[in-house]
Amino acid sequence: MPSPARLGADILLCSAYKFFGPHIGIAVIREGLFEQLEPYKLAPAPAYIPDKLETGTQNHEGIAGIKPAIEFIASLGTGSTRNEQIRSGLEFIEVYENELALKLRRGLSDIDGVTLYQAGEDVLKTPTVAFRVTGFEPREICRRMAEEHGVFIADGDFYATTLADKLGINQSGGWIRAGFAPYNTEEEVERLIEGIIQIVNE
Repeated sequence: MPSPARLGADILLCSAYKFFGPHIGIAVIREGLFEQLEPYKLAPAPAYIPDKLETGTQNHEGIAGIKPAIEFIASLGTGSTRNEQIRSGLEFIEVYENELALKLRRGLSDIDGVTLYQAGEDVLKTPTVAFRVTGFEPREICRRMAEEHGVFIADGDFYATTLADKLGINQSGGWIRAGFAPYNTEEEVERLIEGIIQIVNE
């Protein structure tokens, strides 16, 4: 991760969960600012950095899971340095996941009764596809895809509660969501599309 100084930032925050790691927060703070911070904490907690942000025993198993997640990304990349491997690994993941998502979006858009919820063609997107199938509760579609086709997708509002409320779909189960990772395959995308087609055509 670049230093805050190099980016002109005082604080950088992220979660290892966002790069295949455990649910653990990561903070990189400019040292001078970090020294001045006075976080709310219990009296026994230390006042020195970096431990002054801890409220108790650290999440050691979570911390231990960060390095393997980074090594996984690097293993998908190329280059002579760890930096080059991580960067090219992330680029590979982005291209691969987006290809799968595009294949799914195109396949679903050809099915009568399927509505995709997405930004315009010119807007960059994450490899997550939200959709609904006319005449079916999202949970029913998810259950049947798992039981009949071995595909796991999820239903709900996915923390976009306000948007789901404004679209009037929260009271009927929200969206169906399919997301991709580097371990997913084109065959799985095809199975998902075929499964939806079969359900719709019954």
